[in-house]
Amino acid sequence: MRRSFNTTGPCNPSRHYMLPAEERLPDLLTYVEQELYFVIHAARQTGKTTAMIAFAKRLRSLGNAAVYVTIEASRVYPDVARAEAIWVYTLFEAAREQLPPSQQPVRPTSGTYPEGSWLRAMLTQWSHALGDVPLILLIDEADVVTGDAMVNLLSQLRAGFSNRGAGQFPTSVALVGMRDLRDYLAQAKGGVPASPGSPFNVKKASLTLRNFTAEEVGRLYAQHTTETGQAFTAEAVERAFYWTQGQPFLVNALADQCVGYARQLDDPRIEGTVTADHIDAAKEKLILARTTHLDSLGNKLREPRVAPILQAVLLGDDDIDYDTDDFQYVVDLGLLMRVPRGGAEVSNPLYREVLVRQLSFNVQMNLPEPQWRWRTPEGGLDMPALMTEFQSWWAEHAEILRSRAKPGYPEAVAQLAFMGFLQRVVNGGGRVTREYGAGRHRIDLLVEYGGFRYAIELKRVRPRDGADSVRAVGLKQLGGYLDTLGLTEGWLLIFDQRPRLGWKQRIWREDAVVDGRSVHLVGA
Repeated sequence: MRRSFNTTGPCNPSRHYMLPAEERLPDLLTYVEQELYFVIHAARQTGKTTAMIAFAKRLRSLGNAAVYVTIEASRVYPDVARAEAIWVYTLFEAAREQLPPSQQPVRPTSGTYPEGSWLRAMLTQWSHALGDVPLILLIDEADVVTGDAMVNLLSQLRAGFSNRGAGQFPTSVALVGMRDLRDYLAQAKGGVPASPGSPFNVKKASLTLRNFTAEEVGRLYAQHTTETGQAFTAEAVERAFYWTQGQPFLVNALADQCVGYARQLDDPRIEGTVTADHIDAAKEKLILARTTHLDSLGNKLREPRVAPILQAVLLGDDDIDYDTDDFQYVVDLGLLMRVPRGGAEVSNPLYREVLVRQLSFNVQMNLPEPQWRWRTPEGGLDMPALMTEFQSWWAEHAEILRSRAKPGYPEAVAQLAFMGFLQRVVNGGGRVTREYGAGRHRIDLLVEYGGFRYAIELKRVRPRDGADSVRAVGLKQLGGYLDTLGLTEGWLLIFDQRPRLGWKQRIWREDAVVDGRSVHLVGA
């Protein structure tokens, strides 16, 4: 059977192209040798499960009784009794599948121990029976446990921590999930930080699974080339890394879109080199298909902890409180990343596209197919007509759009409305690339349509802002954006959010020449 690019579940080397997952967690063995209890966190579908299964296998080859187990099934049971029973039985089943009979625990019997102490007792007895063989547990989906069950899980492991060691208690335990240490423990304590004595309060042993590097993306794609003869150009690999920034699911999903047709035909003679254009087309297909991964990402945008932070990043605000559990939670979800120059931005360009498409989806769906003049005779966009039509449409629909705004995004209604409007126009014939991030104070749009390129900058006048200063800064920023793109013409769309202004004051047009550039200013 020919291998494929995996987009569902853990990787299997016999079925999937894959890279050694441990390469992205190089210090794991050191933490185990030091008998640490630690947290491994990374966003969904980054390879955590694949890495943990492989690491448990490696530990067993070194003479340890290492077990990988997922306790996701207990997520719906916040009460200790039911959740604990699931932990114990899933551990037993995992050990039976992964360890030789001499290292397996005794089959658990319910009711033998008081509620809330069964797990600790089982682990203690199991360790005693193993003698000099260290017991190591890699507990996946640990962060989905809720309520009292979460507190109890940590408490039982904490209670055995001081006695850890071969023949006593698991020498090392990894709690694996999406969230980093601070948010993880705050949940367990109902928002109250964990005590300094917690064995999990060891930040140096909180690890994250990094994304692929550009070189690793090339290595992964080269496996397909070696097995099938179908090559990826250097530009295709570079483009895939650009869109994904190495996010493992996206890296695999783009390649799978490009080569999947050949696998479906089961033709061993795969022909046709994958180019950067194929990668761009695959990106668009992924977004439109709304895969489970991207749909799940979209659902996160509505969470009360997430929406205000993403709105601030979308609008380019610089007043985000980065030292909060909520901000760290959004980072741990894989939605945002801190940037070296300061601030935060969406983790990769593909997610940046998904975020806006999701939030402006209703606008796109409710807009009829454009009937007004919006194309030039040369096949490009008639930007003056497009802007005029948007001004009219926005004045008519602004209030109802604000009343229907997605929770958490009230300040971004106008920007999302324009981007949804623009997407509806160019769908199927062009592409919109968006640049935004905390501290930018603007959204930059590059529209490519009919072989032409158009630069648009979105800014807003807030109640505390001065309209003249926003205009001046916007012109300067647009000039820099045009220089970056190599263009000499651009559009500056300014949304005036000051109260008590009528539409006659908000709707205006002006053309100017600034430093040799043709600039069109539009008020809305």
